Amino acid sequence: MNKSFYPYNLINKPGTFPLFATDWNGFSKFTDASVELNNYYDIIFSMDKLISIYINAYKPAGNSYGIHAVDGNNIYMGKDINIIGRTIINDTLGPVILSDKCKLNGFNLIEGPAYIGESTLLDNATIRGPFICGKVCKLSGEIEESFLMNYVNKHHYGFIGHSIIENWVNLGAGTTNSDLKNNYSSIRMFDGEKFSDTKHVKLGCIIGEHSKTAIGTMINTGTVIGPFSNVFGNMLRVKHLKPFSWGTENHFVQLNKLIDLIYIVMERRGENPEAEYIEKIKKLYENTISE
Repeated sequence: MNKSFYPYNLINKPGTFPLFATDWNGFSKFTDASVELNNYYDIIFSMDKLISIYINAYKPAGNSYGIHAVDGNNIYMGKDINIIGRTIINDTLGPVILSDKCKLNGFNLIEGPAYIGESTLLDNATIRGPFICGKVCKLSGEIEESFLMNYVNKHHYGFIGHSIIENWVNLGAGTTNSDLKNNYSSIRMFDGEKFSDTKHVKLGCIIGEHSKTAIGTMINTGTVIGPFSNVFGNMLRVKHLKPFSWGTENHFVQLNKLIDLIYIVMERRGENPEAEYIEKIKKLYENTISE
């Protein structure tokens, strides 16, 4: 595995990113030579294989009770799933896994392959696979071929495609990213040191943990947003925001207010940041603003 995985690696060890009910380190023992994560964005293009490996490794129970399924033989549902309204699942394109305590509210469309993490809410969402999201996410609008980690809040309309959204990110209403350039050329992306050609024509954005976007935020193709950022203003000409960015003009958030907010956000989900985590944030902040 590539050791950068920017910007996840700024605070975390690369192998600890959440995947299914464990993390990459815990799950990688089941993977095979068909899955190579040499770049962070390789996750996006490996999700179909990862979901297939997950099913073979964990053998979840299959049923489609309360679901309108196109096929029905490729749906795996956990316990205590709450269905209010109508959800259509197209499992002819790949398997769909709904983990324990998921809530499906209103009208939802899921096209496999897709994995929906524990206690995640789909509220009038359109999910186009391959797709993986972690636990306790709130999702609405259209999401296509993206990898979302834990506690992601995209509870409004807007499009996210071919993107990685890290833990605790909150996307304001109408937040939308581009994942295809008008001239159909391959996309360059910042890897922590430089902009490199990804060799991919479709690639969206990477948004670091605990970042937030304002309503109506439009994100350019191949944009990387550092963790702990508060994003607002014109993003259409921005391809990289440093960690702790305030807006788009090289301003930074206030550290004490940020840490207070992190406590508030995590406590709302019954979690508390560890002291070591807060110290890592403080150190990264000092290094970032001194550059």
